[in-house]
Amino acid sequence: MKSRSIHSTGVAFFAVPVFLAFWAILVVLQFVLAAQVSAEEIPSLADLNPKHPRIYMTDAQCAETAALLKTDANLQALYASVEKEAEKYLKNPETVGYIIVGPRLLTQSRKCLRRVLALGTVYRLSEDAEKRTACRERAMAEIRAAAAFPDWNPSHFLDTAEMAAAFAIAYDWFYADLTQDERKMIEDAIYEKGLVPGRTGKRWWKQSEYNWNQVCNGGLTMGALAIADAVTDPKKKEVIEKTVQDGVKSVGIAMKSFAPDGAWAEGPAYWCYTTLYTLFYIEALESALGSDFGVADFEGFDKTGDSLIALADPQGRSFNFADAGSGIIAHSQLMWFANRYGRPEWTQFYLNYRKDIYPTAVWYYRPAKADMTKVPLDFSFRDAEIATFRSSWTDPNAWFVGFKAGGNAVNHSHLELGAFILNHDSVRWAVDLGADNYNLPGYFGKKRWTYYRLATRGQNTLCVDGMNQDPKAACRIEDFTSTPAAGSAWTDLTQAYAGQLAYARRKVCLDREKSCVTFRDEIGPGTESTIGKPLVWQFHTRAKIEISPDGKTAVLTQNAGKEEKKLCVSLEKCTAVNARFEDLATTQGPDENQNSGIRRLTVTFPVMDTPQEIEVRFSGNLP
Repeated sequence: MKSRSIHSTGVAFFAVPVFLAFWAILVVLQFVLAAQVSAEEIPSLADLNPKHPRIYMTDAQCAETAALLKTDANLQALYASVEKEAEKYLKNPETVGYIIVGPRLLTQSRKCLRRVLALGTVYRLSEDAEKRTACRERAMAEIRAAAAFPDWNPSHFLDTAEMAAAFAIAYDWFYADLTQDERKMIEDAIYEKGLVPGRTGKRWWKQSEYNWNQVCNGGLTMGALAIADAVTDPKKKEVIEKTVQDGVKSVGIAMKSFAPDGAWAEGPAYWCYTTLYTLFYIEALESALGSDFGVADFEGFDKTGDSLIALADPQGRSFNFADAGSGIIAHSQLMWFANRYGRPEWTQFYLNYRKDIYPTAVWYYRPAKADMTKVPLDFSFRDAEIATFRSSWTDPNAWFVGFKAGGNAVNHSHLELGAFILNHDSVRWAVDLGADNYNLPGYFGKKRWTYYRLATRGQNTLCVDGMNQDPKAACRIEDFTSTPAAGSAWTDLTQAYAGQLAYARRKVCLDREKSCVTFRDEIGPGTESTIGKPLVWQFHTRAKIEISPDGKTAVLTQNAGKEEKKLCVSLEKCTAVNARFEDLATTQGPDENQNSGIRRLTVTFPVMDTPQEIEVRFSGNLP
């Protein structure tokens, strides 16, 4: 553009300063408008609600819950569970200690938070004055113990942030019954052990796209808003205000990761962790400052409940990709989302499957009923690139398949592109082994892909000669279809096997009419270095495996309670000569979590210099 202007006619020369002047006006206007928008979006402590509780569950919210508690059986059951938990703490005087395991104080921070929440919930809702006093005293014993720590382990800042959240809720909920000395103790601890470290050192988590961002900003903001009007020193006041303001600027980086449809690529365990603190954060901003400053408005956040319930098998257990376990997936945050966005099926799901009742359930519950048969049977989520399929939402014996594409480079991911889990007849037949011990050497570093549970050889996918998938590979769910008769999807895994195979594609189909699940793999020629090397099609199972004499069929057997369940796996097609099922062990290092009771059902065949295909079917119809 500059070159053309310089060599243009006199008219053009005249136009240049006019254009530049016009452009300058536009730029100035943009800065003015941006400043106005920023001024409106930047939190100010001038708007601080002066009354406690003000960061989480105000007196008005408490009164609403207390009134509902008198009549609602579901809430009474939730509260009874939390009350029982609080009574356990009342009987056990042992408090948190300064115990660092590996790099983490995190277990102690979480104990402190959960104990404060459980004891505080009973304190706020019980009509028994003696019990309320006992709960307050027991919670303060935890707070005094943690306040005496030399620090809250800021080198692993999650520990600091979670402890700040515990202290903030204790200060806020028990405020009216705290002595001046107790208030001062909490104020000093939050400021010195939480906010100051949060303003110094490496704060890389402010740029994180995943859970660290919401947890660290959430915990610190809760702490800052709890004590904001108690601190009068101008320098300390500035630290508090900057903590709140910087949090709003930073948290959007991670909130964008909910786009476009609410899935959380770190897996279901980190969905729980992330949303726990995201909701703490939103509640704190809204009740303390009157606005969440757009945090709840990010794309996908209103849909994220779908991304959790879609991962649940018919028993409510998790499709546990990445560093996640396979436990019950019903988390209390679902009810917050249900209330906020008018999705009663999320509350219904929680009530159907709840197990470990986290204290927040009492506060998030509001009556809701939904017909789960109207919830889609199949889901596909972009960015996280996961798909799930089921034959029913109400039949405990239904088929369920979880299918994983996505990115190997996502935080907490395993090298598991193309992996799957499978349920039928109330049994999980294809299992994901989940995370290993975070304290293993190099678990989040150079040795990560050497550990069995994280490496490709430990996944329910293709593995070439024991080699890993490309740790930077990514792939998408393609051609996702869902009809009453069937659900299917496929993914192009070529990038995952770069340097190993010319291409690789995997398709999964749940045929609801024929009651079977089929996996079909299309495999391109190998490279010069891999032709003739073993290519393994595999999945991990807890079942006993019986393979037919011709190796084309395997019958899996598991006990579900007192009942023996069976599933047939058949090798429908394989272009390799003499391909057959094999029952193999899992091997891992002595320091790794042992895969006790886990076997691998495999088909091993050589990589060829021509295209290959393999098709495997799961069916309840036994040979």
